Amino acid sequence: GVPVLSFLEKQQIAYEKEMLENIHKEVINGAYEVISLKGYTSWAIGYSVANLARTIMRNQRKIHPVSVLAKGFYGIDGGEVFISLPAQLGRGGVLGVTNIHMTEEEMKRLKDSATTILEVQNQLGI
Repeated sequence: GVPVLSFLEKQQIAYEKEMLENIHKEVINGAYEVISLKGYTSWAIGYSVANLARTIMRNQRKIHPVSVLAKGFYGIDGGEVFISLPAQLGRGGVLGVTNIHMTEEEMKRLKDSATTILEVQNQLGI
């Protein structure tokens, strides 16, 4: 995948912050739309799991979005928070987290998400 902002800039496509926020909302609401139309997303989940297993078993070293310990990546330095980041997978599991370019706004949102998860974990005592 290519970050949306990188794609827009390389293609020299003009954009406004409101357009990016709409894309963000559509991505978030996409799963709910599938569930409301279909009732479930089990095939997509099964396909994703099979794809992850294939990459690991064949040692393909492909990059997948998977939950990893985020501490030390993308400026996240608080507690033990696991979030989905682009990681290279192989026979040994997670081989490394891929560094992708993010805008300051994207970086802030990622850090805010990690902070929110950590706060909830602390409230729950986990």
